[in-house]
Amino acid sequence: MVRMAAFGDLVKEDNRLIEVLDDKEYVCGGVRLHGKGIFIREYKLGHQLKKKFVQHTVRAGDIVYSTLFAKSGAFAIADESVEGVVLSEKFPTFCLVSDAVSLDYLKWFFRSGQLNRIAEDQMTGIAAFSLGHLSKSKFLKLKVPVPSPERQAEVVRLSVQSSDHVLRSTNPIKNNVELIEHLLGTAAEKVFMSMPRARMKQIGTYLLRGVQIQDSEQYSQITVAMRHRGLRLRRICYGSDIKSPGQCSVKEGDVVFSRIDIRQGAIGFVGKDLEGGVVTRDFPVFRFNDTDDICKQFMRYAFMAPSFMNQAREASKGTTGRKKMKRPAFLDFTIPWPSPSERASAVETLREVERNSAKLALTYRKQGTLAKGLGMSVIETLYAQDAGLV
Repeated sequence: MVRMAAFGDLVKEDNRLIEVLDDKEYVCGGVRLHGKGIFIREYKLGHQLKKKFVQHTVRAGDIVYSTLFAKSGAFAIADESVEGVVLSEKFPTFCLVSDAVSLDYLKWFFRSGQLNRIAEDQMTGIAAFSLGHLSKSKFLKLKVPVPSPERQAEVVRLSVQSSDHVLRSTNPIKNNVELIEHLLGTAAEKVFMSMPRARMKQIGTYLLRGVQIQDSEQYSQITVAMRHRGLRLRRICYGSDIKSPGQCSVKEGDVVFSRIDIRQGAIGFVGKDLEGGVVTRDFPVFRFNDTDDICKQFMRYAFMAPSFMNQAREASKGTTGRKKMKRPAFLDFTIPWPSPSERASAVETLREVERNSAKLALTYRKQGTLAKGLGMSVIETLYAQDAGLV
């Protein structure tokens, strides 16, 4: 029978508190769910950090978890890539002080999903464990399987092997899905090839529906997803929380795009559910003279075409990562603009392409999910065996 040891017998808290300087930039981190490691969340100047007195840094080999998202497996072993990252008090940090268990074994243990099952197994009456908002004292009482060094090495080896197999099988699937996502734009380009073209300023115009933001009123802020995934609600907030000047309201049928990310497909039509929302100056609002459903469907496909995307990339100026398109440039974009009957025919053709592409992409995604599930089942079983859960 494998011994179970409490984390309190294996680790000690090691929060390295720092002095936060107002004019210094800090790399702020977080912990991914399902044991997927620490990530860089954002960069902030010292004066932007709240609770300066609890900020601490991470070193390679640290054991870190999120008190808020422990139930979703937000545990991690820090590696060299995140050394020096700053964390708040919501991410308690520990170092391993026992040689009974290896960091590699713990890393895969956090990914195995077995910590929840072990916590449930420890539940007793009113003292029941819960990984929801896991305090440090409760974390230190949680138990982890501690098999022999040989068994730990075997489990790590098989976990790495399983993960590598999944990666080799899912990479081609991922590439196929990405290829399918470009298929619709390529098909649209072929359909549009012989059609007459028009400039955006000939068939529509910018709109500036200025909004006087009131602190006590609520507003729906809208943003635009990349890769032609349309518009979405960013948040509902009070006017006092809106800091950017020059807010503009939108209506159903408007076109909204991101000046920063239009080169990555951040453009789309406002739906009825988003009517009345507001956007900042970095999201210009454009409206076609013709706003019937066929026109909107036709233009959605036109926005996906490589000829449109090339114009967006060429019009975006600036340094890498900070490129932005000036508002007048969009008005000079050319798009296919045939007769209404030709637009309707093109939409019918491209809808069929889109339906078939979606079916094929779904098949590949299911294959990817199955491959990942099979890989994780190996790791879950190994640790469930060590924990005596199977």
